[in-house]
Amino acid sequence: MSVWVWVSLAIAGFFAVSLLVGLAVAAVLANIGREFSRLIEFEPIAAAPWTHATESGSRTAEQPLAGRGAGGVRLG
Repeated sequence: MSVWVWVSLAIAGFFAVSLLVGLAVAAVLANIGREFSRLIEFEPIAAAPWTHATESGSRTAEQPLAGRGAGGVRLG
């Protein structure tokens, strides 16, 4: 056989092995992803408890916004 036939067979073999290794890695990563997604508990927003603005303890409504620069730094 010619040298070019061996070279073309080697290139075809390299691509075949690369494809098989890529598929094997993809299968392992898909399995890891499925197992990881089982660990996460999804809670719908509708099931979240209701909180009132007065109970949250947030003082942003009490503080005036005028006279403040970027990041809440007092200008004057």
